[in-house]
Amino acid sequence: MKRTVLIGIAVFGLVAGSVCAGTREDIAQLNQQVSTLSQRVQMVESQLTEIQKTLSGLSEKLDAVARSSQTADMRADLDQVKSQIEVLESEVNALKSKNSVFTVPTVASSPAGTAGAEAPPAGQPEQRPSTTGAPEAGGPVTPPPVTQDLYKQAYNDYLQGKYELAAGEFKQFMEAFPKDPRAGNSQYWIGECSYSRKDYASAKQAFQAVLDGYPDSTKVLGARLKLGLTQLSVDETAQGIATLKALIAASPNSDEAMIARDRLAKLQAP
Repeated sequence: MKRTVLIGIAVFGLVAGSVCAGTREDIAQLNQQVSTLSQRVQMVESQLTEIQKTLSGLSEKLDAVARSSQTADMRADLDQVKSQIEVLESEVNALKSKNSVFTVPTVASSPAGTAGAEAPPAGQPEQRPSTTGAPEAGGPVTPPPVTQDLYKQAYNDYLQGKYELAAGEFKQFMEAFPKDPRAGNSQYWIGECSYSRKDYASAKQAFQAVLDGYPDSTKVLGARLKLGLTQLSVDETAQGIATLKALIAASPNSDEAMIARDRLAKLQAP
């Protein structure tokens, strides 16, 4: 009986030891698995951090693009406002010119019904005045005189894309009114007409003529900017960069300088 009890106790001890040994191995395996999972979680968290940084960078780029688009729209609106102001100034100058030369004719008093007219001598037919400005039959047609309204007409033709017609009208205005403050502006718009037609050789000459002949014109900065862009368009890269940098140095806070910086940045972009 005692032997049987001792054998049972021995068997129980062996089984208990075996169970304890198995439990330790299982715990070690579980610890290993937990450690592995912890490493994987850390890797995932690191990847999520990188993804968040990438998304943040993309968001900043999108904001920059949006700001760039808004800036371009603002520049377009600003150019339109400047054009409207220029047209209004043209109209004001034209009105001033008309007022300066306008005189009221004096009419001598005459008996009622005659309005100062004299009766024709006896035996002679009554002479009727000819229509003012109407050419005689077969005679040469006199072109209408050039007025300061031609500047507005030329600018409207430019806005409508009639570049050759507008350039001719701007040139005609310059020749008729060489001392007018808008003569330099006309030279600039002649360059714009050539630039729009991609006649870059003529555009270069026109913009340079503004810088050389009209240094006090309001279009000097615009002419310098478009000269630099024209030089870049004909692969005169070094000259174009130098022209744009000179513009930025001369007037760093101007709208033209902002456009010049953007153009130079695009040239340096990979």
